[in-house]
Amino acid sequence: MSSAASSIERQPVEFVHTISEAGRLLPSSSRWNSIELEFSLFPRSSSAYDSVPSRFAKSVDYDLVITDIKYFKRFLYISVSVVLLILALILLLLFLPRKNKHHGPSKNLTLAVNQALTFFDAQKSGLYPKNSLVKFRGDSGLQDGNFGSTVHADLVGGFYDSGNNMKFSFPTAYTITLLSWTVIEYHQKYSEIGELDHVKDIIKWGTQYLLKTFIPPANATSDYTRLYSQARPS
Repeated sequence: MSSAASSIERQPVEFVHTISEAGRLLPSSSRWNSIELEFSLFPRSSSAYDSVPSRFAKSVDYDLVITDIKYFKRFLYISVSVVLLILALILLLLFLPRKNKHHGPSKNLTLAVNQALTFFDAQKSGLYPKNSLVKFRGDSGLQDGNFGSTVHADLVGGFYDSGNNMKFSFPTAYTITLLSWTVIEYHQKYSEIGELDHVKDIIKWGTQYLLKTFIPPANATSDYTRLYSQARPS
């Protein structure tokens, strides 16, 4: 009797829990050698009349046996990582900037650009072009640069600053630089809305005046170069 009992004690014991209808993991007294799980897609009938057909078309039972908790945890970590990776890719695709398709020129944008460029037409000084859309402007500042018999420079042209009759060279240079850069960057857009020639004419008008403000030495013996930074009507 004692030898039989000792042989029983030496045999390995496997703890198995079978859980019906619940599908929960229950460890066996802090020891987990294997767990058998049963997942039923549809509830079983508790009626004694087994011959009565079920109202479900099909009923399938899946039995899952986990023999090692380490592999089970590894499976869970990998599954969660794959799900998070898929979600990250979806969010990345949603928030990535997309290349805008060409839908034709916007009427509002065309009007805004046209009005902004027309402002420069209204501020032109000098021999005013006859084909300008601004009809209240005329020739002005035709004697700019004529300071008498001692100093004479051709400073006709350019743009008036804001609402006064002063012409400032450095603000004009800054403005012409920005306009030129927009044409370099958005040349095609200007062409699509029909304002490319318009903006080029404004840039040319300001550039020709800026060239007049820089007067190099008359000859090699001259000791200075003249640069006009501002002009006022004569």
